[in-house]
Amino acid sequence: MAQAKKILFVCTGNICRSAMAEHLLRHLAKTRGLALETSSRGTAAESYYEVPEVVRCLLAAKGVPPFEHKARFLTREALSWADVVFAMTEMHAETITDAYPEFTSKVHLFREAAGFGPGDVEDPMGQPDEFYEKCLAIIEESLEALIKLGFEPAKA
Repeated sequence: MAQAKKILFVCTGNICRSAMAEHLLRHLAKTRGLALETSSRGTAAESYYEVPEVVRCLLAAKGVPPFEHKARFLTREALSWADVVFAMTEMHAETITDAYPEFTSKVHLFREAAGFGPGDVEDPMGQPDEFYEKCLAIIEESLEALIKLGFEPAKA
């Protein structure tokens, strides 16, 4: 069996966007037999941050089993582990490449890599539930496109 591709998602607090992408992709990989490992980190994550209940409920509605998640700060080790890094916004991508220029070739803007052109996945934190639903729909759409691409970012 081929070695699993390691996918890292990065957002700000590592409790909404990157956590949703990590856990949804882990579920999709398991149910579809895809050789993928997933993880996520945040550029400003603190270990006491908790995944909002709406995120857990929305993921459960997609079939994602209950999960433990501790917000984790982005580190050089996490970037070294990953084969590809998907940043939720242009600012996240810039933060990563400014702090860790040696990983620039691994870092891609999530929506753009999925073939949807430039654009950020907006942070739903503190917004009404509909914003979380829209965010998850964008993440799911992007993950499905990336699965079809074999997680090789789309060429502009």
